[in-house]
Amino acid sequence: MTKEQYEKLKKDLQEAVKSNNRQKIEEIKSILNLNDKYDQYFKQGLTGYPSIDKVWLKYYKEDAEDLANNIPVNKTVWDTIEEKLLEYYDIPALEYFGRIFSKQEFIDLCYIWARTFRAMGVEENEIVPIYGPVFPDICAMVFGLNMIGASAYFLKLAISKEALEEETKDSKIAVVYDGMWQNVREEFSKDKFQKVIVATVTADMPSPKKEIVSFINKIQTKKNKTQIPDEKKYIWIDKAREISDYYTGEVKVPFVADRPVLITSSSGTTVNGIVKGTVATNESVISQVFSGTYSEIPYFAGDRVLNHFPFTASTSLNSLYLLPLYNGLTVVIDPRVSEKDFYNQIINLKPNIALTTGSSWESFFNRVSREMKSGKKFDFSYAKGWTVGGEGTDCKKFENWNQIMAQAGATSSLYSGYGLSETFSAVSVENSKHKYNFSKQIMSVGLPQAGMVVGIFDESGNELSYNQRGELYVKTNAHMKEYYKKPELTKSTLVNGWVHTGDLAEIDEEGFLYIWGRIKDGIDLPNGEKLRLFDIANKIKENNEINDAIVLPMPTKEENTLVAHIVWNENIKENDKILSLNNINKDLENYLPKNVNIVGYSFHEGMLPYSPTTLKKDKNKLSKQTSGYVYLENEKLVPIKFELINGQYEIIHENVNNQKIKKLIRK
Repeated sequence: MTKEQYEKLKKDLQEAVKSNNRQKIEEIKSILNLNDKYDQYFKQGLTGYPSIDKVWLKYYKEDAEDLANNIPVNKTVWDTIEEKLLEYYDIPALEYFGRIFSKQEFIDLCYIWARTFRAMGVEENEIVPIYGPVFPDICAMVFGLNMIGASAYFLKLAISKEALEEETKDSKIAVVYDGMWQNVREEFSKDKFQKVIVATVTADMPSPKKEIVSFINKIQTKKNKTQIPDEKKYIWIDKAREISDYYTGEVKVPFVADRPVLITSSSGTTVNGIVKGTVATNESVISQVFSGTYSEIPYFAGDRVLNHFPFTASTSLNSLYLLPLYNGLTVVIDPRVSEKDFYNQIINLKPNIALTTGSSWESFFNRVSREMKSGKKFDFSYAKGWTVGGEGTDCKKFENWNQIMAQAGATSSLYSGYGLSETFSAVSVENSKHKYNFSKQIMSVGLPQAGMVVGIFDESGNELSYNQRGELYVKTNAHMKEYYKKPELTKSTLVNGWVHTGDLAEIDEEGFLYIWGRIKDGIDLPNGEKLRLFDIANKIKENNEINDAIVLPMPTKEENTLVAHIVWNENIKENDKILSLNNINKDLENYLPKNVNIVGYSFHEGMLPYSPTTLKKDKNKLSKQTSGYVYLENEKLVPIKFELINGQYEIIHENVNNQKIKKLIRK
């Protein structure tokens, strides 16, 4: 059966179900080899295919999908946002270290940057790379470039030298944060860049904080010898704004369909060192904004949303910037992303809306919990839409965090969401009006937004039914135009209007989406099947004494050698760890194929380590850990390590002969 025939049969089934044509239903059911379980869906007026049934729409207003898809056909992102800035004119647009930007001040700043780029010679369809965190001027540059028909490319902060050269080879104007100059100095110093605008964290700060931070930064740059050259090519941001006076003509260019306007390059779009760079158009950006707006995301005019992520992440650009501005919120900018900074941002800035990764929230709530036990009082009554994104979290942690919030006076529970750069941010988000189903091993990432069509597909591209695992496909007007100058990668990801996410997922009958992990995150077995590493970790976490776990492969000469990194529950006694490990080993012996082995465990205090840049569990760091492991031998924990011998890692322990170690590898 061809793909076209398969899709036609699905549509025919939809019509047969609508008209309750039992004969036709049975005929198609037979051809598609559908089991009897589908009958229960037919009785409910469903086909059993999530992408057709769209059961999640029942939670939204009747016209939500139509409104989400009814985007303007001749407006730019700036046109759309400017109208809303004027509508919510009395509500501040931005807040930055205590400095308030009124709507008029911000609108003026956007036009200043449009004229500045025009005066510098930036042309339509030109790409301007921007390297660094978010400041108010960077926010205005997004719209200034959009007005003149150019695009901002927010470069990955951990970009390699080779990727930086490739991604910027057609650009002549760049923007760089002075505190990260050393990372791009070699490339941005080349003659191809006619001008480099230098942004600084202090440019928009109020006095006297501005003078204090400027002095500290000046001392630091001299100490580190990272000063930017004193040449005409490098223009500091306050001087760059003055250039706008030299351009007095019209800045806005006519709307052009399918024109690129933003390029993002978050960690999720980097594969084997290749920065893919997702290109968004006016249409796709506006579609994502409409999708969030008509899906009843709790963004209320006058509220405050924290933005502490760089714009390399589409979530920062959409969910924490454009969507709030469109709905009349104030964007509170603080570009610091450390554990301590996030805690202080939540406590001191009191944002109604905040979004960060599961690891970042875990660190936050661990600290709050410790301080509560020592007698400190918290007031989280201002929380309205704190959302867990990124790699998410599990049901136990999520419930525990909600209990902590309730103790601190929060009337809204946490949200859970999922998105990707290829759809310019959000695909699904939980609404607090709906209750989570904690019966599965993993927790839901919410309901697909209005305007999003999702489906679960097998390796042959056939759609699966509810509660079946397969690859998540997403179809939406918000999908990317392409990966920047990478047609082959684009072709393999964007197929017939569907974005192939690479995530293993499932959807339940209520429309809730569950993300298990990356499809590639597993090992291939001799029988052709794939064993998912996150499934093994979830099996370990079934033990009540385990707070968290992650399983990773080790490159030993023996195939399918695995290690497990685990976090114990804080109340476990030292003597009970051996008993728990015994139970885990017995469970895994029955669960794992005989040629797959967990040869060692690494214990971590409090929580698993996470990356300071992505704020996600640091698998890269953990995969390089070669010591600090133990295994259970005769009711004792025996330390082991991995040592590189003749180009391959081997398991080593000084007090145990090699024959004993080899017993760890089950054949």
